[in-house]
Amino acid sequence: MSTHDNASTNRRPLRRTSVGFVAAALFATGALSACKDLPATGSAPRPSASGAQPSGSAGTGTAPSTSASPVASPSKSAGSSTSAKPPAPGGGGGVPATYTVAGYPAAHNTGYPQGLPGDTRKKVTLTPYTGPMTITVAGTVIDGKDINGHIEIKAKNVTIRNSRIRVANVQAVTSTDDNANLRIEDTEIDGQLKDASTGGIALIGRTGYTLLRVNAHGSGDILRIDGRGTVQDSWLHDPGGTGSAQHNDVIQSTNAIYIRILHNRLENQHTQTSCILLKADIGSINDVVVDSNLMNGGGYSFYWYDANYKITNGKITNNKFMRQSGGGFWPKGGYYGTQAFQASQLPQWSNNTWNDSGQQIGM
Repeated sequence: MSTHDNASTNRRPLRRTSVGFVAAALFATGALSACKDLPATGSAPRPSASGAQPSGSAGTGTAPSTSASPVASPSKSAGSSTSAKPPAPGGGGGVPATYTVAGYPAAHNTGYPQGLPGDTRKKVTLTPYTGPMTITVAGTVIDGKDINGHIEIKAKNVTIRNSRIRVANVQAVTSTDDNANLRIEDTEIDGQLKDASTGGIALIGRTGYTLLRVNAHGSGDILRIDGRGTVQDSWLHDPGGTGSAQHNDVIQSTNAIYIRILHNRLENQHTQTSCILLKADIGSINDVVVDSNLMNGGGYSFYWYDANYKITNGKITNNKFMRQSGGGFWPKGGYYGTQAFQASQLPQWSNNTWNDSGQQIGM
């Protein structure tokens, strides 16, 4: 993400304006940024309206949590023609959520099934994709393909599964309809560290999609949710490009009406910016659940920020933060700490702990 911000030319929510499609193109090329007005290097975030300060330590010092990582039901085989809709966290009626990978996502249980040790999915042999790069037929299924280049989604109910997408200095998959119902499952998305933008090109953006068991890596940003998006049981990691000016985010949102970030492994090896950056820059952000993720690195691993608009109605629960003593990148989780808040309405924050000790991290 760049240190400048061209968003001042378009402050209305992207999904509601024709001008927004121009802005979406800028996002796809890394020209728009949400990193403006974040904490200066090495400084603490400004207080929220409630006076809460982010904590980079173990916080309250309460006893370690006894809750374990979600135990998965077996994932569907790669040859299956259907897959269950990702469950809402909590499962409803007090029933725990059921995730589809055991432990946390990693190389062997995300991306296209390659027969790695411990992978219970049926191995897939990819074949070259020769179909259209702009998908205009509703219900299109792309299965078991090796795709080189940018896929533009212009139809509803498209599925990409058991595949690999490789790009260079461009977005891999673009969806601009909140109601597209795009699904990307058991797929690797590789930016090949060839992102030459200053702002950071998100490999996947920007709305109307669900990701399940995706392995995405190697671009300035990995994922943008501006509108509606769900990402679950996925490994999003190693953001980066060809230069040193980018402010890298694994998941970023600047305006949204529905965000679900559930049981993912999110890793940012840089001292900036985040594993998850939620900053209401282009429009309001509302209805957010961030549950049972493993976060490692960034400046602060997690940001919750008002900007030109407000961010409201969030639940941040059951997440684990890695630090250097437990194999993470930095002693404090993120380089400066685990989380940064600057908002008039803070999210519900509960059972967020250090991965190495289980000790609670206070807000």
